[in-house]
Amino acid sequence: MNEILGQAMTGRQRNYTPRIRSTRPLGGPRTPNAPPAAQLPEPVLRDDLWYLPPPLSQRLHEKSALGKRAKDGGILLTPEEVLFCHWYRHVPLANPEAWLEREMVRDPGLEAKVIAMDVLRNGGERVVPMDHLTDRFPTISNHTWAIRFERHESWRQHGGFSQIRVQRTHDEVNWEELNQWVQSVLENNHIPELCVIDDELDATVYNLSHEQPHGDQVLLSDLSAELYTDLESLISRSVSVENGMFVSDVSSWPLPAIGIEHFSGRFLRNEEHEYLRSLTNGEQADNLYAYLASQRLLLRPGFKFGCLWRAYETGISVEHAPWLIQPVNEAAKNWEGICLAVRLAEGVNKRWLCASEFEGKWTFLNIQRSG
Repeated sequence: MNEILGQAMTGRQRNYTPRIRSTRPLGGPRTPNAPPAAQLPEPVLRDDLWYLPPPLSQRLHEKSALGKRAKDGGILLTPEEVLFCHWYRHVPLANPEAWLEREMVRDPGLEAKVIAMDVLRNGGERVVPMDHLTDRFPTISNHTWAIRFERHESWRQHGGFSQIRVQRTHDEVNWEELNQWVQSVLENNHIPELCVIDDELDATVYNLSHEQPHGDQVLLSDLSAELYTDLESLISRSVSVENGMFVSDVSSWPLPAIGIEHFSGRFLRNEEHEYLRSLTNGEQADNLYAYLASQRLLLRPGFKFGCLWRAYETGISVEHAPWLIQPVNEAAKNWEGICLAVRLAEGVNKRWLCASEFEGKWTFLNIQRSG
């Protein structure tokens, strides 16, 4: 019995195969395709990019959307494209270790771009660095690293599927800039994609969007004159308790989204009481809680889920909360914390929204793992 308990406590009863993490060794291919009979030419540095001549350049550019075409028909590659060609197109590097070290000195963030290129091109997608596309897409933000084209589309004619930015987990988040980037991407009819590289040099891809959550709850303005008078009477006899107010002996409460039924009465959180007080006094509440309440959402504390509120479209007894809402001033400051919050939300089948004032209105940024 003790042996069985010991195995259970140490996890020895589990039988699974861990995911193999790539170390991406240099000097050899990462594709099962056989190399050509004649060795391909090695890239040559030209204008801070890496040049490959025709006819190899034509095949790489037209079929795989690699490189920017030069005047003589050759192509100019970014360093991340060079390594992709080294691994998957049998393009040689005489001394790949020295080449990579030299390029990392030129660009300390190169390894993140290399990994993003490797991960996002997996499966035949065409990912083209913005270095090659500035003339074609002059309005694209400089925070966009690359544009992704779906493999079934002609990348030279198609407008592009998504814009990709690359971040490391410890990068700080500028929420205003991030909202501006998402808005810019959407205005270009692209999907905002984020590739986050962690300290194991592994990648996780996220889709970003702006959402406007709303529900079907009763508002104060929906109440009849009689119900409005009853509510004023109930509020007038509320008593102060820790973190809110309590109304005792409530047989009927006209606003199901506000307050919690308990002890034959109604507990109101401070934010709920202030919201009702301002409305019944004819004042205009303009904080985030007031805005969300005006969208007919039912808001409950999100303490168990690491956020300020969980938000329901309908009643608690009808559905689970589809959203977890975190005000920007309480959100994580770097991508490591944000990815943790998103993972927690998706683990309980919810969408994580960061709320902030952007361009004069409340905006809710959803960050969701791709695939």
